[in-house]
Amino acid sequence: MVLNILGILTILMSFLPVNREHPAHAESSQFRDKETESLYTNLKKLSGNHIMFGMSNPTTLTYMKVVNPDINRSDCKDITGSHPAFFESDLMWYANPQYKNIDLSAMKGAYDRGSVCGYCWHLRGIESNSFYAKEGDRKLLHNIVSNPDRKCNPSLDWYLTKIDEVAIPIFRELGFPLVFRPFHEMNGSWFWWGKRWCTTDEYKAIYRLTVDYLRNAGIKNLLFAWSPDAISGMEFYPGDDYVDILGMDIYEPGIDPQKSTAKMLKGLGVLTDYSEAHHKIAAMTECGCRKDKNVWRYPDLYPNFWTQYVLEPILNDPKAKRIVWISSWNNADWKKDGSGQFYIPYKGLETQGGKEAIVDFQKFFNHPVTLFENDLPDMYH
Repeated sequence: MVLNILGILTILMSFLPVNREHPAHAESSQFRDKETESLYTNLKKLSGNHIMFGMSNPTTLTYMKVVNPDINRSDCKDITGSHPAFFESDLMWYANPQYKNIDLSAMKGAYDRGSVCGYCWHLRGIESNSFYAKEGDRKLLHNIVSNPDRKCNPSLDWYLTKIDEVAIPIFRELGFPLVFRPFHEMNGSWFWWGKRWCTTDEYKAIYRLTVDYLRNAGIKNLLFAWSPDAISGMEFYPGDDYVDILGMDIYEPGIDPQKSTAKMLKGLGVLTDYSEAHHKIAAMTECGCRKDKNVWRYPDLYPNFWTQYVLEPILNDPKAKRIVWISSWNNADWKKDGSGQFYIPYKGLETQGGKEAIVDFQKFFNHPVTLFENDLPDMYH
């Protein structure tokens, strides 16, 4: 797609710091359709009252059947009677046509039932074909933002072509409001867009470039989420005009010595304070308890993870409790040998602590503050 003059000027301006005195919400709302604006308003109403539970690909990926064509079944629903309230998928999966078709049906079904939907994007690099920071793509972000002229910058042209061919068609086909969470966990160095491989200004530039490009393409059904990994700093924040939702990804909170409960609450408090002052939304955009090598920390060692290590500390903190959702990663036994990671318990879980973990997650589900799909009010009007 050839950018018009306005589009080129907008991208050039995106490389500059944003310093506007008028409210960012008023500026950003012009880029949202009516239904997306209603979702934004209704999400803000949840703050301090309810917290949605979300999950990555809850119906498309289930532990016992990885690519699940039954959009009415999920591991979550098997043990609670309800799907999650927030469905997040990943544009990365859509390179596989079979998976793409199943997952699009899942996302449409979730919206039809009233859930909130969104996408992240583990975008694979040009040379390495990996989203991790592997040799060949460690300067990719720098190269993308080094020259705003698409015709003279092959890295920029590659990236914008990816948006043209992957993201925009999906956003248009679905049409309903979506949360889009690009370039997450930038304050770590495991992705090619991580802090070791770019400056903070370069990161802000690619985030702003992405938002501006989608807006210039006429995409009005997106809320943009920005989510660092387990920190309380804002140095990579691209600016109020480019972010609707401030998130934090944190795994093993209160278990990993580097991710204490106090650190989790401090980080969430920074986000909720900022969100309240700037008319934004705060969320825990990824959470879970992973294996430590061959040790199943969840559920063997910490079967009560979701209540004791996540929900209770958050609800007991006056700032953290203002987040509007908590989202886990997906359940998937890719090798079909019981070695795959899961983040919530599933029906038939028989490992040590499995039954206790199911009871604990049901307690999480039944808490009056948590919202699952069956609990949601109308989020789109």
